[in-house]
Amino acid sequence: MLKNPSELRSVCLVPYCPWPANTGTKVEMMKHLNVLRKLGPCRILSCKKKPVGFGWTSEAVKSLEEMGFEFAFRETDYFFDLRWIYSCGYAWLCTFLKMEDRFGSSNPYHRYAFRQSWIRRKTADADLVVMQYSYWARLLGDIPSVIVQHELLSNFHRGGSKKETQDLQQADCILVVGDDEVATLKERGLQNVIWSPPAIEGEALPVNAEVGLVGTVAPQNLEGLHWLESAQAEVAPKINVFGNLASKCTQPYLNPVGRYGKGSEPYEACGIHLMTRPDRPGLQIKVVEALSFGRAIIARKGSMRGLPHSENAWVEVETPDEMLSEALRLSTDEEARLVLANAARRYYLDHLDSHQILSRLEQTYLQIADKSLE
Repeated sequence: MLKNPSELRSVCLVPYCPWPANTGTKVEMMKHLNVLRKLGPCRILSCKKKPVGFGWTSEAVKSLEEMGFEFAFRETDYFFDLRWIYSCGYAWLCTFLKMEDRFGSSNPYHRYAFRQSWIRRKTADADLVVMQYSYWARLLGDIPSVIVQHELLSNFHRGGSKKETQDLQQADCILVVGDDEVATLKERGLQNVIWSPPAIEGEALPVNAEVGLVGTVAPQNLEGLHWLESAQAEVAPKINVFGNLASKCTQPYLNPVGRYGKGSEPYEACGIHLMTRPDRPGLQIKVVEALSFGRAIIARKGSMRGLPHSENAWVEVETPDEMLSEALRLSTDEEARLVLANAARRYYLDHLDSHQILSRLEQTYLQIADKSLE
């Protein structure tokens, strides 16, 4: 029995370096790591090389050490496994053939990145084991465990859900980012599933008439940009594009801002934000950011997936021409813009308040470690 939170000794397995937290997934990885470190000593397990591992620069390791984390890298104990030749060959071939949808739960590139004996040894003294992704859940021992499933890979990768479900059954608790994923997993027979969305500490910002779009050069973001650029409208407002997605802009109404500093910068600069990602499973962190700062949001149908339904916290459109038309309307109608922005902020407070999310996450980890979660 844990007598107080500071006694919680945790181990968290991450496939690659989560720092600096400059992508949505890394922000989510750090959310869990920071909560675990707050509750007691936390050891990070990972690998520095392929398959899977990357990003572990000396600066990143030093930064995480200064935050109080301990480390155990696979390469410290073993450098080579014959299965890695097959794994890396599989990954290279799939990438070369543009068959990235083959990286589902059964793919060897991820599944064979760690040995069971190593994971068991490095978690033997822990009260709680947290795995970010389910690829290695079959390697767990008897220690209370949580799997953080950033996306349900079976929703868009080949191979179906059987292997993914078998892996997730190994954990005492499953944390998912999208609200809709809770029902999906429960339909598969998994019971102890909890929604834990991104914890963004926003604030109500002034709502100006500038239009913004935030994105990295990821396949789904590129598809969203091309979708927007396919509009036939003769008149469009200036759209400021933040992040390295700006390098891919081709239309004259897109203003490539590019890199930015603190995470709130695009939302301070623009009172109206566009969500252009296609209808793909998963919850976008930029959606939560825009809601947390009370932005007027125009969303392509499906891009707000992963959130509880709302009738008025954003405007939903089906075509790029509709999106540009709505952006133009909101940029010239201050009252409508303020109404929408205020509704977004209220939605955030009702469903996504960061303090409540982090508090629930702390309690979940303590209860799982105590074997007392009902």
